[in-house]
Amino acid sequence: MGSAADNRQVPISQRGVDRLSSSRGPDLLGAVLRKTPRGDVVMAVRREWLQESDAARLKRMDEARAASSTRIWRRLIERIDAWKTALKPDDPLLVSLSLERTRVVNQLKAVEASGRVPATRFVLISVPATDVSSLTIQVPAHKQIALVAWVEELDDVETRSARDLAAELAKMDIDPATASAESLWRDVPAVEDDKPTWLVRRALKTIQLVEPLHFQGTGGLLVAVNGKKPGRGLDQPIDSKVIGDLLGQVLGGNLGGNLGKLLDQLGGRPGGAKPGGVGLDPLLPAVRRAESAGRDAFRVTRFRHDVAGRRTMVQSEFLVQLDRGEWAVVWQASETIMVRARPEARKRIERDPRVQGLLKLVKGLGLDGGDQAIETALQFGAATQEGQERIDAGFLRFRDRYSHRLDGPPLWWGRTIRTGEDGKP
Repeated sequence: MGSAADNRQVPISQRGVDRLSSSRGPDLLGAVLRKTPRGDVVMAVRREWLQESDAARLKRMDEARAASSTRIWRRLIERIDAWKTALKPDDPLLVSLSLERTRVVNQLKAVEASGRVPATRFVLISVPATDVSSLTIQVPAHKQIALVAWVEELDDVETRSARDLAAELAKMDIDPATASAESLWRDVPAVEDDKPTWLVRRALKTIQLVEPLHFQGTGGLLVAVNGKKPGRGLDQPIDSKVIGDLLGQVLGGNLGGNLGKLLDQLGGRPGGAKPGGVGLDPLLPAVRRAESAGRDAFRVTRFRHDVAGRRTMVQSEFLVQLDRGEWAVVWQASETIMVRARPEARKRIERDPRVQGLLKLVKGLGLDGGDQAIETALQFGAATQEGQERIDAGFLRFRDRYSHRLDGPPLWWGRTIRTGEDGKP
């Protein structure tokens, strides 16, 4: 096998690809997409490389895919038809679903006529934990170089060093740190969803056109905010509630607490979701509110401000209902942003009429330390806005990954939340 010689030429520690050593064949070089707590691994491997490294494995995989693909597409057509029937006549999703149905039908007809399933550039290999002898997963920076090198179709990505690949990309004026590798997800085979996974895929398709319910807040207080149009508005000012919370936190003590209550009263805003109790999942209050509102998917974005450490933490999740009283945390991300001068972001915050009202109120009260509290709150607000923009951009990338087709790419999630056996809040 060529892989043994290649391994001697460039140590795996210097490459951009991951390596899985198995008791059932040659090493696999590619990108690990998932590793379960039990140790099962799903890996994306380039077809041409696998043909050279382990042609017998690729042949078995292609035979299995030929047998399963038509079944996958027939089932998908049935699911699309059932989905369309449940929608209202003016639902904007109908056009998108009709186009996808046509694509799948044409693909199915072509395969049935030719007897051949079109080859994808990458194959997905699932390896159970019992067959994994060793696994090397590269640091994110090195793996990103390999992914971008695949996008640009560089030669021998699997056997070259990350430094060598980065140098060739630099000659093409491509910076791997900022270049996108999302297009690779379109180059994997069709997958078959079980019922929970199909529900998640449906939710991701729906939010292409309809912004999901979105809760935001600090601590245990979460308030539903107006959604932005999908894919737009990432530079809009942060919600004024965050500035109000910051002012109360900076002032501290009873003064800060009383100010927070006053701001809530004057703003006429609902109390939001409160903490559910010690030991309970912090997302549970938001889940229960979403259930009460009859929603089957929503986002949560929480802010935590370290005033002494001059930093702010932004954490966000996207959840989808799998069954009555059961929700999956489908996506999550976090950002820690250091507080520094951000003049442009600060100006955008100060222009928000809602924030202007809060600042006018604090100044009018003549509170001790009020001016300094305003200054600190605006600095933290600008940092929080930057963190939220990064988080939102990451969520849109995740969402758009699943916008091109309904038979892939694969979907996984880490954990589920239950609201109780009866599903009631």
